[in-house]
Amino acid sequence: MAKTIWRTSGGNGFLAGSFQLGFYGETRGSVKQLVHDGDTINVASNTNFPVRFLGIDTPEISFMDPVSGDFKKSDDPIFQELLATPFAEKFGGRLGFSNALCDYIDTKASPNGAVNHHELAEAAEDKLEDLIQSDLTAQGDDRDAFRFFTAFAYDALDFYGRLLCYLHLDQAGVAPADRKPSYNEQLLASGLASPYFIFPNVDPFRAKGSPVDAAFDAGSPQSILSRAPKLRTARQVVKAARDAELGIFNPGSLLLFEAFELRYLARHTPPSRWVIDLSGDDRVLYHPQTYFQIPNPEDRLWVPAEFVPLFETAGWFLGATPNDYA
Repeated sequence: MAKTIWRTSGGNGFLAGSFQLGFYGETRGSVKQLVHDGDTINVASNTNFPVRFLGIDTPEISFMDPVSGDFKKSDDPIFQELLATPFAEKFGGRLGFSNALCDYIDTKASPNGAVNHHELAEAAEDKLEDLIQSDLTAQGDDRDAFRFFTAFAYDALDFYGRLLCYLHLDQAGVAPADRKPSYNEQLLASGLASPYFIFPNVDPFRAKGSPVDAAFDAGSPQSILSRAPKLRTARQVVKAARDAELGIFNPGSLLLFEAFELRYLARHTPPSRWVIDLSGDDRVLYHPQTYFQIPNPEDRLWVPAEFVPLFETAGWFLGATPNDYA
């Protein structure tokens, strides 16, 4: 089915959308009913809104072939080759990557990397399907009546036009203390998703009206955590999943390449987000190509490059830049 919002020019253009006249009550409204003023109108859609979960990252079911550009399953032979020899000449070699990052990635390289990635991607997909189907069944399998509740942050859309949110079962009649966690958090608890905390779309920053205010209010890693109960909970459920050896933390099927690593290797584009170490209390932003110095993903708070000057102005320091590029 067509998407409501998409990026033109094969994903390289601008964000565009297709909408219909909106509703007035339960029926399609007239133009008079839908126009609020000279620059506002209510519209609706009969097509899909893809949703990308905030705060988590699961292995990729499919991705762009690093050679042809076509989308293929993540266990395709091309990905088997990529994750076995990430810096082979056919994939662009080491150009643009620091030797330290290349050496780190090479320690993970394996002929089984793509199969491992795809199997865990399927497990995560199955888990999300099970969670939602269980909630749907509990509500009588009424697809028309079933509702989600979406909690947005600073960025409501990503580059591809997907909604960015924390997705919940709609539990409007349930006391807050008795509500189920978001599907995002439930995936983390299952051990089938990696945490992927990106400023300013995580607690406590997402309630701020401006990234400027959020950066100046950051303080230090521990002061961030002291004001972020949801972020603390997310980190705790990840630790519990690791301790229980669930999903991607199972020693028998340990995830070899995190999803963002497969993506940047397939694109042959080094990581660009800076990183705060939530396990310490230094006001330091680690260079994007040194993220692996923070070994546990729940300890990484990613900061997009465009926000780094805000943190510098607020008194944060930049970590060492690798100088050993190929």
